[in-house]
Amino acid sequence: MTDLGQANAAPFTAQSIFEHDGISHSVFKAGSGPGVLLMHELPGMTPEFWRLANWLSEHFTVWAPDLFGHSETPTKPSLAKLTFKACISREINLFKNNDPGPVTQWLRALSRDLHTEVGGKGIGTIGMCMTGNFALTLALDPWVTAPVTSQPGIPASSLLTKRDGSLQMNKAERKALAAAGTDVMGLRFAGDKLCKAARFDAIREVVGPDRFQEHVIADEHRNPDGPLKYPHSVLTADLVDADNSVTKQKLLEVITFLKERIA
Repeated sequence: MTDLGQANAAPFTAQSIFEHDGISHSVFKAGSGPGVLLMHELPGMTPEFWRLANWLSEHFTVWAPDLFGHSETPTKPSLAKLTFKACISREINLFKNNDPGPVTQWLRALSRDLHTEVGGKGIGTIGMCMTGNFALTLALDPWVTAPVTSQPGIPASSLLTKRDGSLQMNKAERKALAAAGTDVMGLRFAGDKLCKAARFDAIREVVGPDRFQEHVIADEHRNPDGPLKYPHSVLTADLVDADNSVTKQKLLEVITFLKERIA
């Protein structure tokens, strides 16, 4: 089992703009070794997100795209403002059941560039909440060999339509993911109201029980000072930074999952 250094919430300083098919965003970079594409959730690139990014950069080359920004510094986190921006975005489909939006094609191109730069047998991808299902879409490409989906909470329409098992993938994409033979790691809290058991059931149905490494965490292990009334963000806001905490151990298991498949 690997270990983690002292928590560091400072944003990465190395930055570039990546453009593909009319979409451009800032990408922040740090670390060395095999590549991991880390995608933020709402409310954006929070201190807890950067804590996760810095821990990962101890082991990997980490690229963290700012899906709301185009500047040398990350977009300031804001749940209300960035949720509104995501709702009206032409790049991200928060409410469609079978299409996550054009931003996933941009992310697929970015992940290809990451793999081209670092080499190796593949790269890892981590998506959380808004980007949780993006990790599955990116796994359609052969250079993504270690997708991690943490509390995938989109489409938001599932709260109203009860379609809790949507993966924002069409039938052809589900078939392609099933045929890819790629292992998928998933994490969620048992009592998460945005990512319910039906979503993990859907992932398991697509990739098969032998290839879906699912981790369902008891609610009692969440950060008691987390921002939501219910547990949600396994690797960020609800992670308890204590060596014996269940959530921190889950992060170590994520790192092991990645290393075994991309190193």
